[in-house]
Amino acid sequence: MIINKNITPFNRWIGRDGNKIEWIVLHYTANTYQPDLAKNECAAFADRYVGSSAHFFVDETEVWQSVAIEDTAWHCGDNPPSKNGATNRNSIGIEMCVAYKNGVYSIPDRTVDNAAALVLELLGAFPEAKICRHWDVTGKKCPGPWVDDPGLWEKFKERVERKPMTQTERKEFDALKAQVATLSAKVSAGEEFDRVIRRDVAKIDGRTEPKYDGIDGMPDWMAPTAAKLVRKGYLLGKENGKLALTEDQARILVMIDRAGVFGE
Repeated sequence: MIINKNITPFNRWIGRDGNKIEWIVLHYTANTYQPDLAKNECAAFADRYVGSSAHFFVDETEVWQSVAIEDTAWHCGDNPPSKNGATNRNSIGIEMCVAYKNGVYSIPDRTVDNAAALVLELLGAFPEAKICRHWDVTGKKCPGPWVDDPGLWEKFKERVERKPMTQTERKEFDALKAQVATLSAKVSAGEEFDRVIRRDVAKIDGRTEPKYDGIDGMPDWMAPTAAKLVRKGYLLGKENGKLALTEDQARILVMIDRAGVFGE
């Protein structure tokens, strides 16, 4: 997506003090003046010291960046107690511009669309990151409409957490269809699924050493599929119950699971 930039020299810390990006935090501007535009918000933070900031501002038509990803924006606090572990140092802050009428704030649908597209792009770059509201970090009523109506937040989460396949993933998925059919046929024929999956998936990609021996320690995108396969008895592991999954094998299993092969 197109991201316009007007980087502030004032309202940020250089670097992240060694912290990894673990969170993407959603905010709203809570401005009463209209129109509330991302470009204007970004310009205001670039023009002077304000004492707060965000990495991105989003409105109905544009996305503007105010703080570099590798730097720290002042958007959700760094001092404990953080309710969920998100801090300025380990997060990316996104401010959504609002509509305001008769004392009521709303976040326009197209602004939500652009925020979702931006979050998906950021998750592509930082796949281990989680998303949350400012409310979830400090209890501040932000974004207000998503605190008043948690269903709006749940819809947004579902939208970005069930992200569509990238072109590369789609190509890999299409290439795997025939192999999925082969695996399914072998399972139907009574072959032990664990042996089949370890042998055939190893043929698909045997480039890496086993990395994951148990559900604990797996990233969030992988753990639900692995837990399902263990629960159903499809994934038995090796000696001592160790799963011995490589990351590439796990990605393939997750893609097959998304295709619905393993059921609920």
